[in-house]
Amino acid sequence: MTRTGVTRPRSAEPQPGDEPLRRLRPPLSLSSLGHWLTVPALTAMAATLTRDDALATRAQSVGLVLVAWLLPVLLAPVFGTAAARLDRRIALVAADALRAFLMLSVPVVDLLVTAVNPVLWTAIVAVLVSCAGMVWSAAAASAVEGVAAGVADDEDGTVGRAVRRRALRLVFGTAPLAALAFVLLALLADALLGGADRVHLVLYATAVVFGAAGAATAMLGGGLPGGEAEFPAPVAALLRREGGVPGLPAAVVGTVLPVAALLAVARVHVRVLGGGDPGYGALLLGLTAGLAYGVFAGPRLLAPLSRRRLLGLAVVAGAVALLVAALVTNLVVVVVAAALTGVCAGVAWATAAAVDDTPRPRALALVAALVAVVAAPPLAGILGDRRLGLGDAAYTFTGSGAALLAAAVLALVAGAVAHRRLDDRRGVPLRPDLAAALRGERYVPPREEPAEEQRARTERGVFIAFEGGEGAGKTTQSRLAAIWLRDHGYEVVTTREPGATKTGMRLRALLLDKETTGLSSRAETLLYAADRADHVANVIRPALERGAIVVSDRYVDSSLAYQGYGREQDVEEIAAVNAWATQGLVPDLTVLLEVPAETGLNRLSEPADRLESEPRAFHDRVLRGFRELAEAHPERYLIVDASRPQQEIRREIQDRIREILPDPVPAAAEDITSTFPAITDV
Repeated sequence: MTRTGVTRPRSAEPQPGDEPLRRLRPPLSLSSLGHWLTVPALTAMAATLTRDDALATRAQSVGLVLVAWLLPVLLAPVFGTAAARLDRRIALVAADALRAFLMLSVPVVDLLVTAVNPVLWTAIVAVLVSCAGMVWSAAAASAVEGVAAGVADDEDGTVGRAVRRRALRLVFGTAPLAALAFVLLALLADALLGGADRVHLVLYATAVVFGAAGAATAMLGGGLPGGEAEFPAPVAALLRREGGVPGLPAAVVGTVLPVAALLAVARVHVRVLGGGDPGYGALLLGLTAGLAYGVFAGPRLLAPLSRRRLLGLAVVAGAVALLVAALVTNLVVVVVAAALTGVCAGVAWATAAAVDDTPRPRALALVAALVAVVAAPPLAGILGDRRLGLGDAAYTFTGSGAALLAAAVLALVAGAVAHRRLDDRRGVPLRPDLAAALRGERYVPPREEPAEEQRARTERGVFIAFEGGEGAGKTTQSRLAAIWLRDHGYEVVTTREPGATKTGMRLRALLLDKETTGLSSRAETLLYAADRADHVANVIRPALERGAIVVSDRYVDSSLAYQGYGREQDVEEIAAVNAWATQGLVPDLTVLLEVPAETGLNRLSEPADRLESEPRAFHDRVLRGFRELAEAHPERYLIVDASRPQQEIRREIQDRIREILPDPVPAAAEDITSTFPAITDV
């Protein structure tokens, strides 16, 4: 498979989205930093309060705080609705002020209020801080949407999407900074304070960060713009059964399980390894920095390798890294293993999001994280520490290490299941495929062809199909390719689907007319297959048999993408119907023109037909279907970024077509003469 227009040189100039987001950057960065600091601050506080208790109590106290911090995320739509009724500036300032007050209350209760259980109060604060954070997130998301909608954008919404991406990087990119700040504060506390008071410094610092974030928001000049942000319900998304990618749930569980289990027992595990809060912070820093790098590098990592295959491999690699963290008792090695676990999880998550961009993977990830955080601490306490004799040496197998080992084994199983079900390159050996990807190449397995089949292929014509979503430029580029081929002396037959024959024209009118209502998805699929059967029998195959080059605007892959992925029908069943209709005729080259659905629909100059009028989600599924089909059959696909200038696209397509053009001297002529014809004087 050849992919074009993917890698572009980075520029030192300001990137799209920088300037529109400039006013919101300080409050977004500070509040996000405080948000992520609450996790190590509150979990360290819970561990300090139970430092003299048994392992089970310590682990469950930390797990309780983490569960309390995660639970409000399940109610995201509720907080989104509540925030929509408030003034955005007031909501942001109030949420930051409340979180600052709550973080200050934890050391106050620990030092002065004897009537309240400090561990219980820490868990209550975790819930309240998370709730305030959800309100803040909803208000901030609305403000970002308002900024994205209000920019002087181009037609395809590039700047608006850049604003959203940069806002997400501000929010999630501060997680490693929060871990680093926790390390520095813990080291400072160890140097200046003593006893349990050391963890209080982090709580005070977190409250100061929230206070600074609230002040930065209050000082913003002018009103904050507003826009409509989506807050899908995680439980509803998880229960929705239509659609979905087989094997993806196992991949998501295998991705989240190592990270959540490591977070759940990290504080207890570090203490067993002889580290304190600085060591805990170092582990969190390695994990979060690895996650950030993996998410950022995931779309670019091993680009020639199938994304589905990469997803399964990343899950398995993350589980192996967690195995190391579970079995090794050296803190430095464990921190490195945590960083590798984070990298693998980040790559897997970025890849899973590319495979399925619906809310379902996020909902499943949240549930898997909650289950891991609830189960890992009690499991660590139940198993406890075990000292194993190994001859003259001894190995201490900790309860927290056992919990991590169990999570790693489960993640390995999930990764194996995901790899088996997601692998779209079955029959292609993994080792040479991975080695080729490391060299920046796409591995195409060698194929032995009988001599008779080679002869039939070289003597028949060439079949080229142009595919893509609405407005991608298929008609234009197929016409330019046909003109170019005719200029080079080839016989070219240009055609399209549906409607290439008299029968097809009637079917086209029926299929694309907006007045056609009540047509079932199966009936639509069969009508397209009927058009295609007539098309192949009366246009394509006769032209190929006489040695012509056929250039078709759409073919079988359009049915697989539109009726399979778009209508959410069984793709394999549709493929079987079309294979029968076409007698197995497959293009020699399929040119896939890729352009975002919104961009393509905006390019349409005529009134939308029945398919073009489908909702945006339908067209997004169609584009995802084309991408998956291309990755499943890389040897016959050319994927082109259709947002580039037309002449650039045309040259790229011509270069690829040259590789499959037939020999100008027919093979039959060489068989007859065994050499070139003799030239004689007349």
